[in-house]
Parts: sequence; structure tokens; C-alpha cells
Amino acid sequence: MTSSGRGIRRRSASRAGPQPRWARARPLLQWALTIAAVGVTALLARPAHGQDAEDATPRPGPLLYQRACASCHGNEGEGTFRGPTLIGVGAACADYWLRSGRMPLRDPDQPAVRRPPAFSEAEIQQLVMYIARLGEGPEIPDVDLGDVDLARGGDLYRVNCAACHNWDGKGGAMVGRTNAPPLRPVPNRQVAEAVRIGPGIMPEFSQAQLNDQELEDVIAYVDYLRTPQDVGGYGLAHWGPSTETIAGFVALGLLVSVTAWLGERRRG
Repeated sequence: MTSSGRGIRRRSASRAGPQPRWARARPLLQWALTIAAVGVTALLARPAHGQDAEDATPRPGPLLYQRACASCHGNEGEGTFRGPTLIGVGAACADYWLRSGRMPLRDPDQPAVRRPPAFSEAEIQQLVMYIARLGEGPEIPDVDLGDVDLARGGDLYRVNCAACHNWDGKGGAMVGRTNAPPLRPVPNRQVAEAVRIGPGIMPEFSQAQLNDQELEDVIAYVDYLRTPQDVGGYGLAHWGPSTETIAGFVALGLLVSVTAWLGERRRG
């Protein structure tokens, strides 16, 4: 019985033949397809850059932070060689960088410029609350332009802001560094946040330098620069003295041309 049983098993094995290579690799192929499906699902579920995801269910702040921020700023906000620490930056800093679309960056070497926000309103709130809990820092300013002094705001703007952002808020070049951004597309609250946190190379203005009332006066003047009243006539594209200088050279050229033409005509 034993020898016949062994013979049956040998014949069965020989009849079945060796397994093909693809059959032996089937478990690995199944694992690879499963991982690929999970990755595609996660990618499709992530809101696109600048996408309005108001209807999407907001994910918790820690999960959003780990997915979009931890690779540069560290798992606990301690900072890495790719990004600075977020401990103690406060809600104002997080709100400014997220709402202006400057963060997150896909590449740390990419310039941080104004873009559409990468997260929905609810997700920004979740991230801001999470980062604010990492350490005490500046709160989000409460801007109220109901009682402001526009003239004083203009004086303060020319003293503290015009050197970089230009007298009309259009921004300007800074020697050897970068360009100061224009202020017209910046919402009032983000202007206030930038003044308090000093993003990039911009200096931070404390309460001793600009108190809350003076800050609101400056913001009111920045808001006025978006639609200024040209009391003197044509605004001439609000280029300031440059426009008048160009117009003067053009008028002088016309005057010389007319004088030369009249002289030639008299001699003729």
C-alpha cells in the first residue's frame, strides 16, 4: 500500500508539471496591485492645489500637518534643515502663510509667492488651531476699519512701508534680495498679520512701533490705495513723478520739432 501510494503521488506530480513563473509571482503581483490602488485612491481623495473643497469633510489638524508640513517642519514642529520651527509662531503666522497659498511648498527651494490656497477654509482652520497649540505666539488680528484716521494712516505708511512696497502699494525691487510684493491683492486681515509676524525679510512691527489703532489706520490707507481718488485730474497710471517726467520730455520734443519746422518754413 505504501509503495503504490508513492507511485500515485509521483504520477500526479509528474502529470501536473512544474508551475510557471507567473504563478509563483502571483502573491507579489497581488500585493503590488493593492498598494497601487491604495495610492491612487489617496491621490484622488486629496484636494488639488487651489481647489475649493468646502464641501469635503475636513481632516483633523494633526493628520493634515503630518501629510503636508511635517516633512519640512518636523513631526512636532521642531523644524528641520528643510524648514524652520513652527513652535511659537502663533495662529497669525499659520493663517497668513496658508491663506496666501505660500505654504505648503512642493519643493523647499521653490519661491514662496502668493497662490490660491491649497486647503479648504475648514482645513485651514484645523491647521491653524493645531499649529497655534505648538507654542504661544501672535494671535490673528481683529481688523475694524469703522473708526480710522486715513491721513495718519498715510503718514505711517509712507514712513514704514513705502520704501519697500512703493508709495502706491504696487511693490518694488529690493537691491540684492527680492521684490516686495504688491499690496492691492492682499486682504486687510493678511496685511495686519504680515505687520505683526514679519514674513520673509519684512520686519516685524510690535505694539510699541504700531499699536492696534495705528495698524488699522495703515490698513485703511492700504485699502484706499486700491481705488484712490484722483482729485487733481488724470491719475497717469499712478506712476508718480516718472509719468510727469516722461510727459515733460515728450512735450519738450514736440516744442523743439515745431520750432525747427517753423524756422525751416520761414527760410523757405
